[in-house]
Amino acid sequence: MVNNSFRLLILGLLLFFAVAIIGGVMPYFILYVFLLALLIPWTHSFIVLQSLTGRVNVPREAFYIGESVNIGYQIKNRSIFRIPFLELNSFISQRLSGKETPKEIITLESKQDFSKNETIVLKRRGFYELGDLEVSVNDVFRFFSLKKNITSNIGLIVYPKIIRLSTFEIMASQQLGELRVFDRAFLDKSRTTSLKPYQEGDSIKRVHWKMSAKKDEIIVKDYENRGDTHVAVFIDNDQKHFTRDVDRRLEDKIVDVAVCMVNYCLDQHVEVFLETQKGGDFIRIYGQEKSDMKPFLEAMALFKGNGEIDFRAYMKPRVETIRKGATVIIITSCLDKAMGAQGIQLKMSNLNPLFIVVMDRQNRNGWIDADIEKKLKQEGINLYAIDHNTSIKEAMEAQYG
Repeated sequence: MVNNSFRLLILGLLLFFAVAIIGGVMPYFILYVFLLALLIPWTHSFIVLQSLTGRVNVPREAFYIGESVNIGYQIKNRSIFRIPFLELNSFISQRLSGKETPKEIITLESKQDFSKNETIVLKRRGFYELGDLEVSVNDVFRFFSLKKNITSNIGLIVYPKIIRLSTFEIMASQQLGELRVFDRAFLDKSRTTSLKPYQEGDSIKRVHWKMSAKKDEIIVKDYENRGDTHVAVFIDNDQKHFTRDVDRRLEDKIVDVAVCMVNYCLDQHVEVFLETQKGGDFIRIYGQEKSDMKPFLEAMALFKGNGEIDFRAYMKPRVETIRKGATVIIITSCLDKAMGAQGIQLKMSNLNPLFIVVMDRQNRNGWIDADIEKKLKQEGINLYAIDHNTSIKEAMEAQYG
């Protein structure tokens, strides 16, 4: 098509100079025929381009990572003219999955529709505006290519995948014995609500030995949640910790951990709130029932490591507002002296701090100060270290007895 345009330009210049230098009826006739031959296909292309309409369809607006979405494209030629060459170009697949969609060239008759579906596997959380569908109309001689963007105001949000836990066990500093933090914090062991058959992950300490002997199978006690149970989840997204975040690996892992913790709390009907920064703004979400999960998912789908306030300064005014005796989960990528001091302050304020440190060891991102880790251990403050490649479910569901 570029070659055709170049040849037409050369031919047009030659005819123009011929008319200017030679003159006469025949050169003018040839020039006029040439201009007319260009004007007619251009006019044809322009008219059909203006008559083209289209839209992009998605079955719903919210999906989870790993799900497939069927994107529908529809183009309609409303003119009375045939379109010999119509080129469709969509950037939606590249935006959602990183894969380009090949251009498609079709022919549309007068008043004819064209529909196409494309299935895309969603690989990354976030909010995506589907954007424009680009169409190009070419005349039958391929002299001209006129382009038009068909605007789509549709967007979709991709939620992080929920990692569900059947139990939640905490290993203090990874070297200590296992400590069932949420048994201590969540459950009123003076009140047994029901008995149930043993399932993998249930604590041996819950076994009802007399009933197990009677039923000839292992029976465990199911305890009632304490009415004053309260969990606060704080995410440290101080922007200075994310300057070297390769392919947003730290961001994504922190999101997975946060969603996992919140989901576990809501499964247990435990009152939980999550707080983090969004640039210079604060985000705070509250829930207690499973039906409260959607706002957490929406916030985490849009989460970025862009907090503008130092985390300790961010936490300082909030310590006094947290209910005494609450479990405070701090998710961070940097356990340094300042962060360790924050944990000790929480402990001294009659709270139960717990650190989950997310790292990307492959890219040397994220850090734990060994001295601070040791100090937290001495103070009875529990710590998780989770690498980007670590299974959150396996780490959180470590066996105990």
